[in-house]
Amino acid sequence: MRVTPKHGEYIRKLISSGTPGRAALVLRKMHPADIAELFGSLTPSEATLLVEILFKNEMAGDVLTELPEGILQDILLALDDDRTAALLGDLESNDALLFLEAIPEERTDILLSLLPVQKRNRIEQLLIYPEDSCGYWMSRSYMCVGADLTAAEATQVIREQSEDVDVAFYVYVTDDDDRLCGVIPLRRLVTCLPDTPVRSIMMAEPFNVNTESDREEAASLARKYNIMAIPVVNDNHILVGVIPGDSLFDVMEEEATEDMYRMAGLSEDDRIFSPVSTAFRQRFPWVWVNLFTAFTASLVVRAFQGTIESVATLVAFMPVVAGMGGNTGNQSLVVITRGIALGEMEFSSSLKAMFKEARVGLLTGLVAATVASLIGIFFPGGQNPLLLGLVIFLAMVGNMGLAGLLGAAIPLFLRAIGRDPALGSNILLTAFTDSLGYLLLLGLGMLIIQ
Repeated sequence: MRVTPKHGEYIRKLISSGTPGRAALVLRKMHPADIAELFGSLTPSEATLLVEILFKNEMAGDVLTELPEGILQDILLALDDDRTAALLGDLESNDALLFLEAIPEERTDILLSLLPVQKRNRIEQLLIYPEDSCGYWMSRSYMCVGADLTAAEATQVIREQSEDVDVAFYVYVTDDDDRLCGVIPLRRLVTCLPDTPVRSIMMAEPFNVNTESDREEAASLARKYNIMAIPVVNDNHILVGVIPGDSLFDVMEEEATEDMYRMAGLSEDDRIFSPVSTAFRQRFPWVWVNLFTAFTASLVVRAFQGTIESVATLVAFMPVVAGMGGNTGNQSLVVITRGIALGEMEFSSSLKAMFKEARVGLLTGLVAATVASLIGIFFPGGQNPLLLGLVIFLAMVGNMGLAGLLGAAIPLFLRAIGRDPALGSNILLTAFTDSLGYLLLLGLGMLIIQ
């Protein structure tokens, strides 16, 4: 049942009125993701009651995994160690890791000690890998058969494995040394003749990633080749896990968020529910950078103080020229950064992409500058209106053309020097477009009007 605002309000009344049994009946018909949305409209006491209902009905794990990190952290902090450990024990190892990330480090060891030995070992094996690595995101629940089996024998093997499997549509094939040598779509395996050798129907040398590979490599493979799960191997090519589809989607979302945040000079830790102190600590360094670049633009203005005094009308058009350049550059920046992230730049040279964006900037600049220059000509109180219109036209065309070029060049340059193409690129772009816009407008004003 899909939740509506009316459903949410009804459930909230059931929770607050002390009728958990009736609330549980409704909640059982809802998807965990829809139940998770209810937390946003509940008071802390109502949220606590909802968590109690979820625990009593064995729904807590499925629902809490759908919560944003900030809300999840508050809920886990309110739970005692025994109940939190019981919750972790019911989760898949990957989901348990996400919960542990929301828990203070000093509490993690206590919770791990309360888990069953097998579960604790699985989680600890994943904890040895960096958070951005494929090993951290892999699951050890998958279907695997030997390469020397027949289809009937392989079907019997996976029938025994099917109750504890995260990836239900691929069957991985290994040799006698557990090295990955192939993969079979489950449908192909169960529809072929029983005596068909596994080797003859498997796809040899499937795409795979190493445990130490960056998670972005797995996401890139899945996106490029439409794969719903990526096998993970160690340095000896032994199959040690699989990154399932839901984890791949999470990785893609995390990578997209990371790029978007870095373009604005933000950290991934800075979220809606982050404490003010955390947000301040993460954002303030880039405020210093922005402050420095803003003063750089102000120095350009200061250098043309005489021009401003004699042609005061130019001041009214400074934000127009700078703003249009910033908008044009930001569009190019987004296109190029996305192209890098999706691998599209592998099919195009950097120079070709840069000059294409510069041409687009010039073309849009010609149109926008024509309108702006006409406004400048008829601007009230302007001196030498025709010359003023000419200055505005040339400055805007030049700044928007350069903005398109720089919007493409900045992320490409950052990638060339081994840095993240999105890292603070928006702040750098703004610094250039503001300074160049002022320089062109005031410099041309000094040369043409004065």
